[in-house]
Amino acid sequence: MKNYKKTLLGSIVAFFIGTSCCWLTSLAIWIGGATFIGTIVSLIEDVQVLLIGLGIILLIVTIFFFLREGKKKSAENNA
Repeated sequence: MKNYKKTLLGSIVAFFIGTSCCWLTSLAIWIGGATFIGTIVSLIEDVQVLLIGLGIILLIVTIFFFLREGKKKSAENNA
């Protein structure tokens, strides 16, 4: 049996990183304008759209595998 928790976790991490340009700048201001966080934000801004897309795709794949596994188990229980 495959472990689909990794796919779900991967989609959550990708979505978290992909949206970080929106909340990471506020966090940097609250922390005191840390230059390290500012550098990370500037690097992530370049690939933000790709990371959000990757997060959404992985989420869809996870839901698909979850539903497919549920149908397979219900068919085994009915047989």
